[in-house]
Amino acid sequence: MVIPMERFVVSARKYRPALFDTVVGQEAVTGTLKNAIKNDHLAQAFLFTGPRGVGKTTCARILARTINCENLGPDLVPCGTCAPCRTFDEGHSLNIFELDAASNNSVDDIRNLILQVQIAPQVGTKKVYIIDEVHMLSSAAFNAFLKTLEEPPSYAIFILATTEKHKILPTILSRCQVFDFRRITVGDIAKHLAGIAQKEGIEAEPQALHTIAQKADGGLRDALSIFDQLVSFAGHRLTYQDVVKNLNVLDHEHYFSLTDQLLQGNTAGALVEFNTILFQGFDGHLFVTGLARHFRDLLVSQDPRTIPLLEVSEDLGVRYAQQAQAVPRDLLVKGLERLGQVDTQYKNSKEPRLLVELALIQLSRLHAGDGGHTAALAEAAPEAQKKSPDVTSAASPDVVPGPAAPVPAPPAVVPVAYEAPPVAAPVASAPPPHPAPAPSPAPVRRLAGNVSIKQTLERPAESLVAEPAPLMDAPGTEPATPDGPVRALNLALLLKTWKDYALARKREGKNSLHATLTAHEPMIAGPRTISFSIVNAVQENYMREEKPTLLGHLRRELGDPGLDLNVVKEEITDLRPRYTPKDKFAILAEKNPALLGLRDALDLDLG
Repeated sequence: MVIPMERFVVSARKYRPALFDTVVGQEAVTGTLKNAIKNDHLAQAFLFTGPRGVGKTTCARILARTINCENLGPDLVPCGTCAPCRTFDEGHSLNIFELDAASNNSVDDIRNLILQVQIAPQVGTKKVYIIDEVHMLSSAAFNAFLKTLEEPPSYAIFILATTEKHKILPTILSRCQVFDFRRITVGDIAKHLAGIAQKEGIEAEPQALHTIAQKADGGLRDALSIFDQLVSFAGHRLTYQDVVKNLNVLDHEHYFSLTDQLLQGNTAGALVEFNTILFQGFDGHLFVTGLARHFRDLLVSQDPRTIPLLEVSEDLGVRYAQQAQAVPRDLLVKGLERLGQVDTQYKNSKEPRLLVELALIQLSRLHAGDGGHTAALAEAAPEAQKKSPDVTSAASPDVVPGPAAPVPAPPAVVPVAYEAPPVAAPVASAPPPHPAPAPSPAPVRRLAGNVSIKQTLERPAESLVAEPAPLMDAPGTEPATPDGPVRALNLALLLKTWKDYALARKREGKNSLHATLTAHEPMIAGPRTISFSIVNAVQENYMREEKPTLLGHLRRELGDPGLDLNVVKEEITDLRPRYTPKDKFAILAEKNPALLGLRDALDLDLG
C-alpha cells in the first residue's frame, strides 16, 4: 500500500505574515498603515519600494484584506469569517486583483484594467488593485494609467510595488504615497528563523542561523529559501558546519587563526593559512573581503558603544571581544587600509595570489614596537646586504638598521667627482672634516639614480656616485638643496620624461596643454636647471598653472629634488608672411606658365 506523501510548502509561503504585527523588520511602514486605517485617512494610491524579499507584496495583501473585512476589530485583526475574508483565504477574492506588470505591460493591458476599475464592488466596500513590478510598464502604459491613478473611483485603491523606484515616472510618484521598505537586519532574520525552526521541530545552532541571515543580505525570502535548502540536507539538526559547508562560506575560525598569526609576526603561518583556504576552493578575493570584515568587527568590538554594530551571534561576539583586546587599534586601521587597496587591485592584477601574500607579509610586520617586526627584518637584512650594499626595504618606508653581528664586507663603491657642463661653473665638494670610519652597520643609503639592484651590481664601480636619499619636495614649494655632490642631467632621459608627461596630459583630454609642451623641447641650462621656451600669452598661462605639478614629476623621475624649471617667453622676430600651397604655385606659375598646363592636364588639386 502506497502512503500518499504530504504536500510540501516552502517556508516563504507557509509562514507568510497574515497580519501587520507579524511582518518582520518593517515597523515604520506597518505602523503608518495601521494608523491610516484607524483614522480613516487612507490614500487611494500607494507605492511600495525596496529590495527583493522584504515584504512589499505581503504588506499590500494584508492592507487589502484588512480594509475589506466587514467585522474589523479595534486591533485591526480581520475576523476571518465574513465573505471578503473567506474568499481571500480561499484564493479567489472578488475585491482584490493582482497584476504582474512584467508580463502585462502594454497599453491594452492597462485599458482592460481601467475598464475593470469602472465596475463597483459586489462584495465589500473597496476594490484593491496590486500591480507588482510596476517599473516594467512601458511609457505609453504609464501615460494611459496616469489619469485613472490621479482620479480613481471612491472605492478603488491602487498599490504599486517595485524594486527599482528610479524607473518610475515622476508624474506617477507625485500621485502616490511612497513607502520605502528597508533591508531586514541580521538579528531580525535570525530571530524569525529560530521561531520557524522551533515550530518545525528542528534543532538549529544560533551561529548557523546568523550565517544564513548574513548570506541572505537583508532579504527574508532569500533567508527562508536557504533555510529550506539546508534543512533538506541536514534533517532535523542544523549545525554551523553544515551551513558553512553548503553555502561555501569561509569559517570564522580561519580569520581568528590568521589574526593570531599576524599578531605573533608569524609570516609563514599566515601564508600557510591562506594556502589552506585556497586549497579548500575559496576565491582569494572572497578571502580579502572576509578578512577586512573580520578586522572591522574587531575594531567595532574594542569600544562598548559600537558593539551593537556587530551583527553576530552571542557566542561569536564573546570571541570577538576577547581577540579585540589583544589586537592593537593601529594594526586594525592600517590593515583595513591595506586590504582595501588589495580589494581594488585584485581584479586587474595578473598575479592576484602574490598580491594577497604580499599584503599578509606586510600585515605581519605592522605590529610596531614588538619583536615580530624587528626580528623579521633583522633576519632578512644579511641576505639583502649580500646582494647589494644599498638596498631600500620594500616592506617598510623607515630606515632599517643593520644587524648587530658582523657581516661580509659589501662591494666597494668609489665616489666620482662631478664634472659640470660647460654652461655652468663647476661645483666643488668640501673635503670631509674627519677620516671616513671603517665599514659598520649603518642606515641603508640609496644609490644615485633610479636603478634596480641588478643594474647596480652589473655597472662598474667607477660609474656610481653615492649620495643621500633625496628629499622629495611637494609641488609648488622651493626646491631643497641636499648635502652632497650634484649629478649631471641626462638630456635623453629628460626628453623622454617630458614627452611621457605631455602624452599623459593628452590622454586626460588636455590637448592644448599637450600642444604647448610639445611646441619646443626643454633644454638643460645648468646642473639643476631646465629651460623651456614659450611664444605667446596662452602658453604662458598654461605653464603657470602646470609648472608645480610638472616640476614635481621631473624631480621624481630624474631623481633630483633640487631641480628647477625656468619658463622663458621668446619674442617673435620672424614676421614674414606665410604662404599657402596655392600662393606658392601662383608665384611659380608666374615665372613658368607651363605649370598651369601641367595642372590642368593632371587635374591637380592644390588645396
